[in-house]
Amino acid sequence: MSSKQVEKAFCNFRKCRHKTDLSVNVCDYLMGISARMKTAISKRDLVCRYFFLLFSIYFITSYKSSALAANSDEINTETSSFNIFQQALGAADDARAALVGDSIFRLLEQKYGNDANLVNLGHRLSVSESLTKKMVSQLKEATNKLILSVTSESFGKKKSAGEEKLLQIAPAKSLYEEATNVFSALVNTGSLENREKAFLAQYYDLKLKIFISATAEAGQSLAIAEPTFKGMHDYVLVLLLLNASKENLLNVSALPLWMRRPEQLDVLSDSCLSHFDFPYHAMMLAKQSAKIRKNSFSELDFYRFAAKRLRKSRPHIAVDCLGRAMNYISDQNSDAIVDLQFDMTQIWLESENYAGAAGQALKIFETYPNHKRSCEAAWLAYYALSKSNNIDRILADIDTVLVNKRCLEYEPKFMYIKWHALRQKPNEAARIAAIEYQLLKQYGSDPVVAPVLLAQGIDLLDSGDYNGAYHLLTQLLEKFPNDSAATQAKKILVELKPRTEKK
Repeated sequence: MSSKQVEKAFCNFRKCRHKTDLSVNVCDYLMGISARMKTAISKRDLVCRYFFLLFSIYFITSYKSSALAANSDEINTETSSFNIFQQALGAADDARAALVGDSIFRLLEQKYGNDANLVNLGHRLSVSESLTKKMVSQLKEATNKLILSVTSESFGKKKSAGEEKLLQIAPAKSLYEEATNVFSALVNTGSLENREKAFLAQYYDLKLKIFISATAEAGQSLAIAEPTFKGMHDYVLVLLLLNASKENLLNVSALPLWMRRPEQLDVLSDSCLSHFDFPYHAMMLAKQSAKIRKNSFSELDFYRFAAKRLRKSRPHIAVDCLGRAMNYISDQNSDAIVDLQFDMTQIWLESENYAGAAGQALKIFETYPNHKRSCEAAWLAYYALSKSNNIDRILADIDTVLVNKRCLEYEPKFMYIKWHALRQKPNEAARIAAIEYQLLKQYGSDPVVAPVLLAQGIDLLDSGDYNGAYHLLTQLLEKFPNDSAATQAKKILVELKPRTEKK
């Protein structure tokens, strides 16, 4: 092939109907080469240049074909990519579906410009991916450290202080909490076409599934390497909970297939309850597990059992569970509802949340004033107010209960609460003396007066009446020997006896 023939071939190539800027530039470059070929001296050099020209022509042709194909794909995306995406989903080819979905999503972003909902959706996906990378990285790092630790032990190397903390990875709940603001805003795709809205829902679920599967895989590796690690399900739940509202079921279809088994759902349920404090999602996961097993399931029993488990460790969640349990009891069954509310009051008392206990007990008394346990609720309310030292609230309202004839059974207890409150107020000597007189006269044999006798004895000591104090405290010890007030009286009498004998 002579240099003239090469020059002619390139001239024809430049006249092609379809060409790119790159083809023109390369052709100009090749035309220069052909001109220099005219003065070439070495035959071998000519052959090398000839093959270089052939390769260049092939490159230009391939580039042109690829560019045309890319343009064609972009043009046909609106009409065919949706179908390709659906086909990939149907074939369970998540990688291919994600690749096509990413392209469609970018085109939708271009089509709708700065649509706030699409921006928000994209931000959610970005944060989800970032969280996934962080979780996977931490889980893999912990696994690698664990493996290195084991292999080091095989060579007789002792663990260092830092290696004892291999599994101290970030708590899943903290990762969840740092992203809640991003997922709190609702996404409304109402302005999009139906086909586009359907695509976005499927695409988002697909991406979520891919992220969660990656987290589960990394967590499973660590759990296999170190069986004491129990945080895999916590990590898997981070994205699931971020993408669910408080009252909407978790998207279980985003879980890997092996995590949709009943035993795995049970662990996820426990994590929702004990780690994330989401009793509703815990209940729904447990319910789904029972459904797969074809077992019966009672929402009421689930919440009751959950409250029993958490009443000491997480009293606020235990109370929440009992509140949810009431939704499954008929309004006509007031006894069952009142019993649950008493349980809630008791949980607050046990946790020393006296304000919560008082509020819950007063709610019973006000909502069910004619119930057989209403006065018991009033007593618990004022007891809790007394424990929280809410003196003003006690003295403002307690007389309304004292005149309630239905609450006569609890009158000595209410009188004692009032007496205790008055003793903490200044200039109330007359009212204190009056209520002490009434208590001792009407309920002198009731243990509720034991603290009253003790207080009176101490008052006599303060005034210097040792004999009077000795007599009163001895009376207290004889009448109520097992009361805590009697224990205190006994200690005082030991110190007081020598003084009375001298007189």
